[in-house]
Amino acid sequence: MRLLVLLMLALIVLSGCASQATFGDAITQGEPTPIPTPIVPSKPVYQVESGTVSYERRFFGRVSPVVQEEFGFLIDGRVLEILVDAGADVAAGDVLARLDTRALENQLLSAEEELAIATSIFESADSKVRYDSQRAELNLQMAQLRLDHAIESATSPPTSDEALTISLLTIQRDLAQVAIDELTAGVDPQLRFDVTRAQKRVDEIKDTIAKAELIAPRTGRLVSFSPDPGEPVIAYEPIAVVADLTVLEVTDEMDADDLSELAEAMPLTIQRASLPGNVYSGVIGSLPSPYGLATDGLVHVSFDEQPPPDEFKVGDRMSFTVLVEERHDVLWLPVSAIRQFSGRNFIVVQNEGVQQRVDVRLGLEGGGRVEILEGAEENQTVIGP
Repeated sequence: MRLLVLLMLALIVLSGCASQATFGDAITQGEPTPIPTPIVPSKPVYQVESGTVSYERRFFGRVSPVVQEEFGFLIDGRVLEILVDAGADVAAGDVLARLDTRALENQLLSAEEELAIATSIFESADSKVRYDSQRAELNLQMAQLRLDHAIESATSPPTSDEALTISLLTIQRDLAQVAIDELTAGVDPQLRFDVTRAQKRVDEIKDTIAKAELIAPRTGRLVSFSPDPGEPVIAYEPIAVVADLTVLEVTDEMDADDLSELAEAMPLTIQRASLPGNVYSGVIGSLPSPYGLATDGLVHVSFDEQPPPDEFKVGDRMSFTVLVEERHDVLWLPVSAIRQFSGRNFIVVQNEGVQQRVDVRLGLEGGGRVEILEGAEENQTVIGP
């Protein structure tokens, strides 16, 4: 009995060992290496080449009209109505807005009444002078006739009565002449001055009312128009801009460091900043003083050929790339091939399986390339960092 139990226990142990061995083999076959083998990255290899290195700068600006004019009302006032909205095309002389002129119109009525009264008084006085002048002329003629008749009728020599009559008639004739001379001066100058002053007042008010209209100074697009009805405005303060959109440019404001690299007439390319599309060629038209002739503090970029109508809107954001400097037939490497240590620029040259550090002197850099002035030869193999 004891022997039977020992045999059964031995069978159970052998069965368990066989199962463990089979399970262990399956695990062992699928296990990874305990310590992964490190991946040694390959370093980039470059060739020293001969070619062109271009240094370009990219800037951003806004589409602007070359010809535009700011303007505003010529008098203070409050806006009554707006006749044209911003964005509309206008012609020179169009009325764009009007100020409230009710107070001025009331002043005009009063001034016209004063002018009418002054004119009436003057005309009455002038009529009286003309009638009195005619009457005086007739009196002079009658006095002359009486005097001539008395002289012809008198005896020779005339009697004392005849001489007295002739003397009296002579005096009457002279008095008639004096009356004519007095009337020759015409109407009282003060009355004429009153009319002139009243007319001047009327003209001034009419001129002020005429200035209450905002007139387009030129033909073009009303690109900016700020006031609303009821808002006050100040004389000569710009509130609107009209522009000729047939000739556009790109303008930008730059700091001195950027301006120092540029010059007027430099060639460049222009395209939209956000949605690049058509590329236009152009030049730097003008730079602000002291770098150029612009007087508004802006960089002005000109298109070689104007874009099609409605291609751009005023204010569109644009990029323009300027070719600052370009060198041809020079040795160059990618910028990534250059190493630096303690202020030194050097490369690692591969020569027949041997790597050697070589100091290099660099020149122009741009477009991912850098000019090699000294330290390398064409077709040399360079190991990157």
